[in-house]
Amino acid sequence: MLKTYRRIAVLAAFAPLMMLAQGAHAQEDKDKTAAIKELLSVMQADQAVKGQADNWQQGAKQEAPLVLEQVLVENKTLNDKQKQAAVEKLKKNGAVQRMVDGAGTAFNTDGFRKDAIQAHYDAFGKYYTTQELKDLTTFLKSPTGQKFMQNQGKATQEIWGSMMQKYGPQVGKSMRDAAEKEITAASK
Repeated sequence: MLKTYRRIAVLAAFAPLMMLAQGAHAQEDKDKTAAIKELLSVMQADQAVKGQADNWQQGAKQEAPLVLEQVLVENKTLNDKQKQAAVEKLKKNGAVQRMVDGAGTAFNTDGFRKDAIQAHYDAFGKYYTTQELKDLTTFLKSPTGQKFMQNQGKATQEIWGSMMQKYGPQVGKSMRDAAEKEITAASK
């Protein structure tokens, strides 16, 4: 019983210190959140999220007809003749266009935008200190930082565009060669 009282006395003695540490941590979190908010504002994160959402939605729209085709091919309840008839019906009844129109709509919702901004907060909070966030903001507000933001998208596009020009044909040829090999082997 005496040990229990001693433990309680020791905990009671340290409780104010623990509360003080928690208060300092809460203030640090507030400061970091404010630093991230300012950085996201300077980076125009809202517009970047909208642009990414639009890109992903366009990608989904391009994939929609392929998804419809794949689901039809993988369907186990229809025979080949029924599948062929279904293709004609799908073309005539506007199913392909409905699939395209409805594809990727989740990317243009308030929920997506909120989650994307929260993902920025989470990632920046994880990888940067409050001071580093403030330093990044200071840099991005500078003339050099402004130029960086104006040109970063173009530079990135140029980098990946040149890589795709160089490696895209090789990958495409390799895939076609592999497909031809598989078809030849399967037809024997």
